Amino acid sequence: MTVTALSSISPQLELEAGKVVGLVGAPGSGLTRLGFGLLRDQPGWVACIDVRGWLNPTVLWDMGVPTERVVVVRCPDSRSWPQVTATLVEGMGAVYAEVPSGVAVPMLRRLSALARARGTPVVLRPVDGDLPAGVTHLRLEAQEVEWEGAGEGRGRLRDRRFTLAATGKGVGGVRQLIEVEDDGSDTMRVVSRLAVAMPGRAVG
Repeated sequence: MTVTALSSISPQLELEAGKVVGLVGAPGSGLTRLGFGLLRDQPGWVACIDVRGWLNPTVLWDMGVPTERVVVVRCPDSRSWPQVTATLVEGMGAVYAEVPSGVAVPMLRRLSALARARGTPVVLRPVDGDLPAGVTHLRLEAQEVEWEGAGEGRGRLRDRRFTLAATGKGVGGVRQLIEVEDDGSDTMRVVSRLAVAMPGRAVG
């Protein structure tokens, strides 16, 4: 298997101007670090919207995001979240946003349209459930997570390996499985990539 730096995979695991990447999966599956890793090469100011109160700015630093150019906004309220996020999409170089439960589908689609109009790359991470079709250019769903280094309840965790199912226009409508290795350093590595479906209609 080939091991490559996450940032060298293009366009599947790089942010593009005006495009929305959706990260879907359970807590602990590595998606927050993955999302922060996508921000590391973005120019200008970066905004992170924290819904759960879990966001630790040191993780941004660990992933190579210049924290002097990061704004962290706490917004757990689904009613104010669309306006807060839209304001940041209009004024920031890139946005990572946790999505609270209860945000209406039309609001998410308007946000996607605003990102396209402003040319702002956006990463959306729903805290519960999925994102509706038509919102994302690329959807990455964490499917399997394996931890290494601890056995029978003992030992130090050394490594996490997880599989992403990539779908949408960002992969040309071809569903792909992407295996990523995370050893806790500032670089995640793509271990392998496999196309598992013939091209079809690309959906968000």
